[in-house]
Amino acid sequence: MKQERDIVLGLGATGYSVVRHLHTQCPLSVFDSRLGRDALAIPFLNNVRMDYPDVDVISPRGYKRALESARRVIASPGIPLSNSMLKWAQIERIPVVGDIDLFMEQVRVPVVGITGTNGKSTTVSLVSDMLQDRGFVACGNIGTPVLDMLKSKAKGYVLELSSFQLERLQNGPFTVATILNISEDHLDHHGSMEDYRAAKQRIYHEAEFAVYDHLRPETIPNKVLPGIELNRDPNWAVHEEGIIVGGELLQQSEITLSGSHYLQNLLTAAAISMQLGANIEDVVRVARAFKGLPHRAQSLGIFDGVEFINDSKATNVCAAIASIQEQYEDGSKLILICGGDGKAADFVKLGQCIDEYVAHTILFGNDAQSIASCIHRTEYEFVSSMDDAVSIALKVSQSGDKVLLAPACASFDMFTDFAHRGTTFAKCVSELFG
Repeated sequence: MKQERDIVLGLGATGYSVVRHLHTQCPLSVFDSRLGRDALAIPFLNNVRMDYPDVDVISPRGYKRALESARRVIASPGIPLSNSMLKWAQIERIPVVGDIDLFMEQVRVPVVGITGTNGKSTTVSLVSDMLQDRGFVACGNIGTPVLDMLKSKAKGYVLELSSFQLERLQNGPFTVATILNISEDHLDHHGSMEDYRAAKQRIYHEAEFAVYDHLRPETIPNKVLPGIELNRDPNWAVHEEGIIVGGELLQQSEITLSGSHYLQNLLTAAAISMQLGANIEDVVRVARAFKGLPHRAQSLGIFDGVEFINDSKATNVCAAIASIQEQYEDGSKLILICGGDGKAADFVKLGQCIDEYVAHTILFGNDAQSIASCIHRTEYEFVSSMDDAVSIALKVSQSGDKVLLAPACASFDMFTDFAHRGTTFAKCVSELFG
């Protein structure tokens, strides 16, 4: 039978953006595995039925038959390649693509691709700020689906890309591409670190230029590409007094935020932006003005002498360890609020870090016990809510101490996402102090 229909797999924000993009171009069907068990949990099902009545909603029993007339399957990022729905498509030799492929088919201006385990959103924001006067906009995993931005008539795009998006990427000729770092994360999805690294490396496929870190070998392209090797090229390096950008020293006094991870992100953003036409004045302007993103080492204020810090975006072990180390100060106690869905992570190194730097740990969520089993010297206790966590943190702290939310886990066992978790933390702190 003639293949002529596109099937959109998954009806979250990305899947719905694909429907909006394609509905006038070809016949469409949509499928979501939750249709057979919990249709109310599908975010945009009603939107499709109301706004696009010509789009066919496939029942679970009808999926295989729908494949008989399928031209391709456009799968949402959270659906792993091992999913049976994708396996069936592959058996039938039907191409499986993602929204990034559709975007790259249409775009005719420079596109920056940025990925990494940690720091993606910050770096994307920095690059788009440095290139704002040149008409670049940020999109992708940072918030706005890429297909929704095609109508913006931007002169360039800065894409935050997850490993989920990259693992099925077929069409990725990015003008500039970078991997910021790779540490253990999403092993419940990818199955192994080898597959996780392979997914990240796909960002360099067909890229014109790469920016990567000499001190992080996992970020180096597996293929030879023109590029900038940070912290090896003396013109591009983190310096004890700031960062060296294109051979010029940008002093820490000119940079609003501090911390080794932020300086590395700023350096990467500068290298990418200047490759695309930004100048040192653009870099300095952003370095002075950028105050960070919400839920990323965000100070909520000092209450009764205790500083509360919201780092809800520390959703994996590596990010949490970095957060703990950045916030630790001699002479004061660090109280940690931690836990959630660990995504099959190994918490041994987190436990070692907690034992070394943390005075008291408050644990919650599905993997609270798994984290506790890796803590051997630091006091810890379990709570069932964020409100209880904040109340206990206040009781065990005193003036001069810090309370840090750095979960080391995903949030989906108790919250909508990391932002919901961080907002809840901030609300509990605010309510506690009136």
